[in-house]
Amino acid sequence: MPTTERSVEERRREPDRRVRRVSLHHPERRSGFDRREPEPGTLRSAWLRVLTAYRDSPTAIAVVALAFVALSAADLVLTLRALEAGATELNPVMAALFERSPVLAGAFKLSIAVAVAAVLWTARRHRRILEVSL
Repeated sequence: MPTTERSVEERRREPDRRVRRVSLHHPERRSGFDRREPEPGTLRSAWLRVLTAYRDSPTAIAVVALAFVALSAADLVLTLRALEAGATELNPVMAALFERSPVLAGAFKLSIAVAVAAVLWTARRHRRILEVSL
């Protein structure tokens, strides 16, 4: 009976199969909160305390994200009323969408707002994201 087992020398010449050539895993990066502490009593130290408290409160982040979506919806309603009263939309993308259909413009605006809120929620551990959201 022939064996299909290869010798140790043959297997050693092959590339290492444990090393992945393609990986969909994004390497972890610094979050921005691992910096050196600023001098106590300064404006920077107060801002860091606010950001740290904000980061540690998922409820506050969720409220900010939902408020962003709600304000975007309110902006849509107010824009529709202004357009009915004779105003013009200055944003060329939204103006083109409003000309085609107000429903299409509303869906586009709210989908962008929901996407921004989702990015805020998924990247909430990063300092820059939290700073921009505030």
